[in-house]
Amino acid sequence: MASGWNRWMVGGASVSLAILIGLAGCTKNDDAMPTPNARTDPKKDNLGKTIVAQPVSRTKTLAFRDAVILDPAPEDELQPPNKSYTGKNAVKIFESIANDLWDKVAFTDSNGRDIRYQAIIATDIGDVHVDLHGEIAPNHARSFVCLARAGYYDGMGFYYAINRTVEENTVAYIEAGCPRGTGEYGSGSIGYWLKPEISDKLTHQEGVLGACQGRDPNSAACRFYLTAAAMPQMDGSFTVFGRVTKGMDVVRAINKKEVTEMDRLKQPVVIRSVTIQKVTD
Repeated sequence: MASGWNRWMVGGASVSLAILIGLAGCTKNDDAMPTPNARTDPKKDNLGKTIVAQPVSRTKTLAFRDAVILDPAPEDELQPPNKSYTGKNAVKIFESIANDLWDKVAFTDSNGRDIRYQAIIATDIGDVHVDLHGEIAPNHARSFVCLARAGYYDGMGFYYAINRTVEENTVAYIEAGCPRGTGEYGSGSIGYWLKPEISDKLTHQEGVLGACQGRDPNSAACRFYLTAAAMPQMDGSFTVFGRVTKGMDVVRAINKKEVTEMDRLKQPVVIRSVTIQKVTD
């Protein structure tokens, strides 16, 4: 995988969402989820014993190479850095996700029960609990789980806090996840990108976890945002893959912190860790 990683030209991108609202052009993905096939007569083995069919996941689970974009890179992207600004080896994190972690994120167990994932984003000023929408945006949820388990987000910070009105629309969110820690345009990937997984079942209410992207709708990667208010103008253009279940006071507090003229937090709020919990229904 290391040799392939060096081919890629750029990283996932996003400027402030106030700008991206006019740039994004995602299409909706209304593909139906696969369902188990019904059998009228149970199939039996040579000894006459009924063969129990293996449960079929209701959520699409694709192999890493089928689920992500590797080459060519999306438009306007920068070369992924070899190390994140927290000093972590981005190449090794990419390899661990591609070769190991991705396949370990399942959405059903051996008994066919649904598996849901929850994330606890521990920051300097409190924790934010998030339920991930693996049933609707499996690749984005899977990527977030893998990045968290690889320790990618540990030590990073929320660097953008945008809170304003744009053309009578409220724009209020916080952003994190840039490997360079700058939030600069064209920087957001460690070597792979994700296609949009947009659903009309999910809207941009307060407390949405979404994927940042640039001009190319296929440029979502490591960067994410949390909304501090409802932003319906974002619906249909950005992938929503989680919602805050606890800690909205922390999101609002970060969103109201002092920023520069470029909406950068004067004192970034550090993410101490992102812990993943697995819940079986």
